[in-house]
Amino acid sequence: MQFSLPKNTNISIHPIKSFTDNYIWMIKKNKDAVIIDPGDASPVLEILQKENIHLQTILITHKHADHIGGVKELIKAYPNVKICGPKNNFNFVCKEVDNGDLVVIDVLNISFRVIATPGHTLDHIVFADENHLFCGDTIFGCGCGRLFEGTFSQMHTSLNILSKLPRSIKIFCAHEYTKKNIEFALMIEKNNEALIARKKSLIGVDITLPSTLSEELKTNPFLRSKNLAQFKERRIRKDNF
Repeated sequence: MQFSLPKNTNISIHPIKSFTDNYIWMIKKNKDAVIIDPGDASPVLEILQKENIHLQTILITHKHADHIGGVKELIKAYPNVKICGPKNNFNFVCKEVDNGDLVVIDVLNISFRVIATPGHTLDHIVFADENHLFCGDTIFGCGCGRLFEGTFSQMHTSLNILSKLPRSIKIFCAHEYTKKNIEFALMIEKNNEALIARKKSLIGVDITLPSTLSEELKTNPFLRSKNLAQFKERRIRKDNF
């Protein structure tokens, strides 16, 4: 990596389910919280109010409605909340951050490095510390995001950048797609023992995340692509899977 990753301690991370397969991630420290990609405000407000947690910051990875749709309602409930995200014409006040920036959340005494990952969208960014990667729709469990705006080359480059992060980093993506992605991956590498073991380990498991980069490097067909041409071929096949 061209820049260092901060280290955050004494935080807990919780998935908040929304829509049919989205995860909104909540980073909690004492009674303060950071919310990542709140596409829907209702489940977020429910847990914040139930546990008497104060929302301090919202982090946004990209502009799609299932990642930002709940922001305005959360602002109504928490008018002092700070919002950080990529450069965009959002209909709310958002501090723009870009590749290499450090997002510091003073109240929780935590910080995250911003890494630009164009591909799924042109504006896509992720937030990382030494142990956690909040990657939106760039990496999924055993998969990667569809290309809505970016090129195959951009997504391939973004995945290569993230593959250089610490192997032990935990990956918190925004959708529960892992089991279906594994079925596709087994079409690519039917004899991959790590992939077979991953499928077996998830039988009966409802929440398959977070995974780790180490696990993805052993089982994710997009991170395992040998070159751009192979990545492109696999992405096109997955789109039609």
